[in-house]
Amino acid sequence: MKKLTLVFLSLVLLGFAGMAMASQDKSTVLHCGCAWDGLDATMVYKDISISSKSKGHDAHLVGTVDSCYAGTVEIDVDVFEDVFVDFVRNGDDCQLDGPPLGDPIFGCDGFDPVPVAGDPCGVAVID
Repeated sequence: MKKLTLVFLSLVLLGFAGMAMASQDKSTVLHCGCAWDGLDATMVYKDISISSKSKGHDAHLVGTVDSCYAGTVEIDVDVFEDVFVDFVRNGDDCQLDGPPLGDPIFGCDGFDPVPVAGDPCGVAVID
């Protein structure tokens, strides 16, 4: 009986440990990304929530390039093609709150000036 109780308690504890490991803390970052308002393509800061273990935003640094949707053009009668514009980031992603993400995503309060959602953070590449 004692062995059965010990096995049962062990399984319960393993279940709780697994749930604790499965839940990931979130951090809020200002992400420098593409924006389309129906007329113009831009790059602006947006508030987003990411996993504290996320590494995808580590590549969003000043000088990197994104190709942003800029609408469609008619290339033939009833034939449309998507248009994209390349933008160079002039602002890094930065962290607003949550577990510290660290290098290369630092706190927004360390930026001068401190960015806010909606601020521009990219410049269109002109060929």
